[in-house]
Amino acid sequence: MVICIFDVAYRDDADWEIQGKLTRQMTEVVSSMPGFISLKHHRSEDGDKIGIIRFQTRADLKAWRDHPAHKEAWGQALRIYHESWVQTCETFDDYVWIDGVHHDRDQTDHFRMTPSEVLGEFRK
Repeated sequence: MVICIFDVAYRDDADWEIQGKLTRQMTEVVSSMPGFISLKHHRSEDGDKIGIIRFQTRADLKAWRDHPAHKEAWGQALRIYHESWVQTCETFDDYVWIDGVHHDRDQTDHFRMTPSEVLGEFRK
């Protein structure tokens, strides 16, 4: 599994209409990509918000990065974001603890989301 963690800092004059439209479009595209597992957003107690996208392989994540609709969105992102950052990593250890017992286990199915679940996550 490949994990991509990201965040953005919005411009003071961000165009929120474009932001909402782009987010919906990109959510629809990414959730239909081969190898896509999940997309979640998390907010910390101090207000920091990050996104986490999981893909099956590096190639799947690269296909998303290089997808024409995603690349096209980058141009419009200049009207919304002041800054963004991305970090990617690969899972090298995958396990779960159940009732105090360690189990090596692929967690892909635990994180897997359908496109409608991803869109529901966006609406939160």
